[in-house]
Amino acid sequence: MSTLVKTELQSAAPVDAPKKSIRRDIQGLRAVAVLAVVADHLFHWPTGGFVGVDVFFVLSGFLITGLLLREHDRTGTISFVGFYKRRVRRILPAATLVLAATLSIAFVVFNVGRANQTAGDAFWSFIFLGNWHFAADGTNYFLAGGPVSPLQHFWSLSVEEQFYFVWPWLMLLILALGGKATKWNTVVAHRVIGAVMFAIIIITFAWSIWETTTNPTWAYFSTFSRTWELGVGALLAVVAGRLRSIPSWLRPVLGWAGLLGIFGSIFFITDAMPFPGPWAAVPVLATALVILAGTGGEVRYLWPLTNRVSTYIGDISYSLYLWHFPVIILLGSIVAEGTVEHAVSALVLMAVLSVLSYHFVEQSVLKSTWLRDVSAVERAALRRAKRQKKRAAQKSNAPVLVGVALVAVGSLTLAWAALTPRDLPVSTFVSAAQAQIQPDDGAADASQVPASPASDLTAGLTAALTSETWPAFDPPADGSVNLRVPQWVEDDCLTISEEKLDSCAYGATEPSKTAVIVGDSIATSWLPGIIAALEPLGYAVQPLTREKCPVGFMPVTSSEETGGPLYDACNQQHEWVTEKVQEIQPDLIIMSDSFYGLNRLISQNRDDAANAEWKAGFGEALAALPAETKKVVLMSPPGAGNMTQCYTPLSSPKDCTGNLQPNWKIVLDAESAASEEAGVAFVDTREWFCVTDRCPVFVGTTSIYADTAHLTNNYSQSLAPVILAKLQELGLV
Repeated sequence: MSTLVKTELQSAAPVDAPKKSIRRDIQGLRAVAVLAVVADHLFHWPTGGFVGVDVFFVLSGFLITGLLLREHDRTGTISFVGFYKRRVRRILPAATLVLAATLSIAFVVFNVGRANQTAGDAFWSFIFLGNWHFAADGTNYFLAGGPVSPLQHFWSLSVEEQFYFVWPWLMLLILALGGKATKWNTVVAHRVIGAVMFAIIIITFAWSIWETTTNPTWAYFSTFSRTWELGVGALLAVVAGRLRSIPSWLRPVLGWAGLLGIFGSIFFITDAMPFPGPWAAVPVLATALVILAGTGGEVRYLWPLTNRVSTYIGDISYSLYLWHFPVIILLGSIVAEGTVEHAVSALVLMAVLSVLSYHFVEQSVLKSTWLRDVSAVERAALRRAKRQKKRAAQKSNAPVLVGVALVAVGSLTLAWAALTPRDLPVSTFVSAAQAQIQPDDGAADASQVPASPASDLTAGLTAALTSETWPAFDPPADGSVNLRVPQWVEDDCLTISEEKLDSCAYGATEPSKTAVIVGDSIATSWLPGIIAALEPLGYAVQPLTREKCPVGFMPVTSSEETGGPLYDACNQQHEWVTEKVQEIQPDLIIMSDSFYGLNRLISQNRDDAANAEWKAGFGEALAALPAETKKVVLMSPPGAGNMTQCYTPLSSPKDCTGNLQPNWKIVLDAESAASEEAGVAFVDTREWFCVTDRCPVFVGTTSIYADTAHLTNNYSQSLAPVILAKLQELGLV
C-alpha cells in the first residue's frame, strides 16, 4: 500500500465574516498528522503513519462545512464565487510553487522518461484529478513496478477538492428547496443536512469496505472510498451547536481518548490491514473525538496539541506536506535513500522550504488583495501597511536569510558527501569473474580458457560492474521507450488463452518438435531468447503464460498489497495449462516465474514458512505435468536497480547495481529442491546476470531489465547462446 497523505488547508475567513480564534487543538492535530506522515515517508516508521491523511480529511470536512453553514446562517445563502476564490487563494499559490519547482528539478536529476512522467503527474495534480491518475498508474501492469512520483502525495488534495466541487452545491440545494417549500428555520435546515450527510457516510463507508476488498489500490485513491471521512467532519460541523453543553470535566477525557486513538492508529495499524475500509474508521473516529472535545469550549490539559511548538507546526503543516515528499524523492536521486545523510538532508531542506513557503507565499497571498473583494479605502490601507512592514523587514530579515542560506548550504554538503562510493574494488570483480569462468581442471588463468557464450557474458557483466560511466544505450534506457519484449507489448501474448494459441505461436514454420513455456510475465520475458535458441533446431515455441500467476499451485493475491483478494484466475490458468500440456504433448517444457510472487501469497507466509509453501506448491505443479516429457526450470532473473529511477544525469552505474534479494534466495531454494525431488532439471541463472552476487543493469550498450525484473528484448535475445548451451549440457535438446 502506498503510504501517502495530505494536510488539510487552513481556510481564510471571508472578508466580512466575524473573526474567530484559531483552535489550538486543531492546529496540534495537524502537527501530529503531518509529522506522522513525514516519518512514514522518510523512515518507513511508524507503520501506520499514513493514517495522517484520514485525520486531515476529518479536519477538512469539519472546518469547511462549518464555514459554509455560518455563512448561510449569517447571509441566507452561500457565495460560491467567494468560496472558490478563498480556496484558490489558500491552495494554489503554494501548490503551484511546489509543482513548478519539483518539475524543474526533475528535469535535472531524473532521466528524460521519468521527468516526462513527472510532467504528466504535475498536470493531473494541478487540475485536481491526481488521485484518479495515480490510481490508474497503480493498477496498470506496465507502470505498477515503476518509481514513485515525487508528486504522488497530491492525490489527497484532489480528493478534497472534488468533494468541495459537490458538497457545497448539495448543501445549498437542500437549503434552497427546504426553505422554499417549508420555510425551514436554521435548526431544521441543519438537521436535514445532517441526515443527508449521515446517509452519505453510511453508503460511502460500505462502498469503501467493498472496494478495498475487491480493488485495494483503486480504493486507496478513490474519492468515493474517502468521502465518508470528510463526511464525518462535515457531520460534526452540522451538529456543533448541540455540542456546546458538554461538561467541562468530560472534554479532556474525550480529547485524550481521541488522541490515544490517533497514536494507536499511527503505531499499530499496518499495510496488512484492509485500508481505507474498514480500518480508517479508527483514526477517523479518534479525530472526531478530539474535535468534539474542543467544540464549544477550550480543552484543558491537552498540552501535546496546544503547546506553541505543536501549533506552529500546525500552522506550516500545509507547506510541510507539500514540500516533504518532493524533497525525499528528488534528494533520493542524489543521496541514497535510507542513509543518515539522506535523512538529515531531507529534514533540513523540508523544514527550511516549509517555513519560507508559509511566511513568504501562503501568508503573503492571504494578506494581499488578490481575489479579495475589498473597497478602495481598504486597499489603500493594505498598501500602507505593506510598505511599513517591508521597511521593518529590511532591518530584521537579513540575519534570518543568512541563517537559511547557511542551513541550505550545509544540507547540500551533506547530500553530496553521501556520493562517496562504497562498492567493492575492481580487483574483486575481476578475480571473481576469472573464477566464474575457470574450468574444473584448473587452467593456469582465464586467458587460457576457450571463449564460450558463458565466458563472454561474464566478461561483459564484469565490465559493467567496474564501469564508472554510462554507455550509450541502444535503444535508450531512460524510460522514453518501452523495452519489454514484443511478445508482450506488440503481440498481446502476456496472458494466453485458448483464443490466443494460434496468434501467440512462435518458432519454426515447419516444426519437428514443440516446446511449451509455462509461468508468468517473467516466462514471457524469456521468450525472445528461447525462440532464438530453439527455432534453428526446428522447435515450435508455444507460451502458456499468464501475468501474476506463478508456476506452483499456491493461492496468491492479485497485487503485492498485503491482504488483497485471491487471484482466482491463477487457479483457472493452472487447470487449463495442465489440460493443454496433456493435449499438446510437447517435447520440452520450460518453466519460470517471478520471485516477487512470494509477496503475494494469500497466507502472508514469510521466510521458512514461505519457503515450505512455495516448495509444496511448485512440487504439486511439476507432478501434474507429463512424467515422460523433458522439463527444465529457469530461475527468475535476480533483478537490480530500476533504471527509470537510478539512471539519471547525476548517477553512475554503481548506483543501479543490485544484490541478490532474500526473496530470490527463498524461491531459488524452494524451486531447486522441488525440482530435484521431481527429477526435473533446474538452472540457477545468477551467473547470467551477476558476478559475486553483484548484479549490474547493463552489458555493453544493452540494458538488462525493462523495469526491476523483466528482461528487455535485446538482452533476452542475447542470452540465446547461453540458453542453448545449457539445454544441450543438460541433454534436453
